[in-house]
Amino acid sequence: MLANRGLDLIFGDQLSDGHMSGFRATTAAWEPVHNIRLDGAHDRFPSQLRAQRYSEIQAGLGDVVMGNPLGFTMLCRDKLKSQRKLESIGVSMPELITKPEAFESALKRWGSGFIKPRYGALGIGVARVVPGDALPKTIPGMVQDNAEPALLQQAISPPDGWASRTVRVLLQRQPHGDWVQATPVVRQSRIDPVANAARGAQVVAGPWVLDTQTLNQITETSTTIANALDELEDSDWILEAGIDLVLDQDHHPWLIEINSRPRGRMEMLADTNPDKYLAAHIAAAARPIERIRALITQKRDLNPA
Repeated sequence: MLANRGLDLIFGDQLSDGHMSGFRATTAAWEPVHNIRLDGAHDRFPSQLRAQRYSEIQAGLGDVVMGNPLGFTMLCRDKLKSQRKLESIGVSMPELITKPEAFESALKRWGSGFIKPRYGALGIGVARVVPGDALPKTIPGMVQDNAEPALLQQAISPPDGWASRTVRVLLQRQPHGDWVQATPVVRQSRIDPVANAARGAQVVAGPWVLDTQTLNQITETSTTIANALDELEDSDWILEAGIDLVLDQDHHPWLIEINSRPRGRMEMLADTNPDKYLAAHIAAAARPIERIRALITQKRDLNPA
């Protein structure tokens, strides 16, 4: 589709001085290419699991501008820094405790909480805890054999009948820069207090299972977060973000974290209901690349050779 629109797209991880070797998406097949000069790049690399390779890729970019920017990725990865930054610009989140010596008293005050690794992902290492449970100072994270500092976050009690009910909202910039919200995707479990698709939670479209008031609150909360992202450094190059919300007993959404490499789970909706969601899934896959082209075109118009 992008090739038909005249957009030359290359996938790969072999970079040197702003040039990439990999595979070009053509209208008919994947075509091997070598040493192609890049105008812009979109970062979807598994940087935590392949940290050394990621450092080499960053060095190989040269002066090529990347979205999502490295600073945004690092902010989202650090659960402590990202929450404190969002709180400083007016986004409400459940209370977060960072000092292990304060865990026990906070947990007694709340009644329950979630202990999590500071740099974790995919729900790895996250556990619900109550007073009397062990509260370690470090927790195994996403990277094997790499313990991370533990954080304790106040638990939001889920709606009746659920062990956990969370919502992922995919925020993306349209080519002209405005934010658009994809269909909210609910991840829910009646047995696991951490509702994550990677841990086996049920994944369904929000409009199928949530009432209108809850959906409107999700939209309002996501709009507030999108406005907050506009306050971050290099915000024009923040192409997309995954917003993770939890629903409380009154079905009110609370932000718990933001992801810079989101899977909005649109492909799962497209698999179950292609007539309704396949086009939306394709549009979500294409939108960040189209935004990059718009930014590059704008930059060239402002600074002609």
